[in-house]
Amino acid sequence: MTYLKRKPRKLADGAVRSYWYKCEAYRDEKGRPREKVLEYLGTNPNVRNFPLEPPLARKVAAVVAEPLSPTDMRAKLKDLGLDIPFLPKRLDLLNTPPLRRLALRVE
Repeated sequence: MTYLKRKPRKLADGAVRSYWYKCEAYRDEKGRPREKVLEYLGTNPNVRNFPLEPPLARKVAAVVAEPLSPTDMRAKLKDLGLDIPFLPKRLDLLNTPPLRRLALRVE
């Protein structure tokens, strides 16, 4: 079973920041419950970065340019092979020039 886990941490200035993780519950060889962190989600669990290959990035750019509803946007991205587990509010294409990596940022 997978779930989201929030870990609050106190910063040096006294503010509290929450860090989110995608975890999985399991039992070890002695039958004790344990958890395994599958993915670090950052400070906002609803923002994800999906790495893209250049041919796929061209197709995603066409979807991002269209004025679509969140449901239609999610369906079109799923057709392209990007399974987004929530309804997207905002899509951004990211390009990191020195490394030449492309990514889709979904909020």
